Amino acid sequence: MRVLCLGDSIMQYNDFSTYPQTGWVQELRRFFPDTTEWLDFARNGRSTKSFIDEGRFTRVMTEAKKGDFALIQFAHNDEKIADPTRYTSPEKGGAFRKNLSYFVRELRSKGVLPVLLTPMARRMFENGVLVNSHGDYPQAIVETAAEENVPCIDMNALTMAFLSKEGEEKSRRFYMNFDAGLYENFPEGKADNSHLRPDGAYAFSRICAAEIKKISGQFPEYAALSDSCMSGTACRFDDIGENAEIDDEYTVFEK
Repeated sequence: MRVLCLGDSIMQYNDFSTYPQTGWVQELRRFFPDTTEWLDFARNGRSTKSFIDEGRFTRVMTEAKKGDFALIQFAHNDEKIADPTRYTSPEKGGAFRKNLSYFVRELRSKGVLPVLLTPMARRMFENGVLVNSHGDYPQAIVETAAEENVPCIDMNALTMAFLSKEGEEKSRRFYMNFDAGLYENFPEGKADNSHLRPDGAYAFSRICAAEIKKISGQFPEYAALSDSCMSGTACRFDDIGENAEIDDEYTVFEK
């Protein structure tokens, strides 16, 4: 099974040079068999508009094959109204909705099954209360998915609920918001409440995986995706043979 990923820096694969920044899809892989192939086309700073204008969607279509699944998650950069190269309006009839529909229809034409996702919540608290920083964009995605009859995972609502429960201080560990001296790549620290660290990428991907598991209930054609998600563990504690866990604690501490 192959999963295509279309989005921005929150989804993008990060290598050693930007550690600890982690695209959430990097952790989503943990919830699927290791035979699953991930094609991550997400790139830093891209909106639906720039993703198309730069030819990135053309590359997606070149690689796409019948039977693939696609996770599509934009909004962070579409929201940048001062930047005409990236901004798109979320209003009905606006470019944001049109671009999402274009992605869905083109991918379907190649036999790909797309899933639309609303953006991950930013860690923005006001007087101790988490606020929705994405305005009308999440609702535009939900409505577009309904119009195109494709699954939608409302990650904005789900991650907002999660962060609200964690609270302002505890939730800091999920984001690129940390003090100086912790990471070699960022010796002066960072105060970024949009991009994720490994703990955040894992927490959010776990939330998403639980929703992917449910998709086939309403969309039976997505059964391969849902059934593969959270389908087992890499190594069970009762395994025997070469995958067995060796517990030598008793030997080391035997009196």
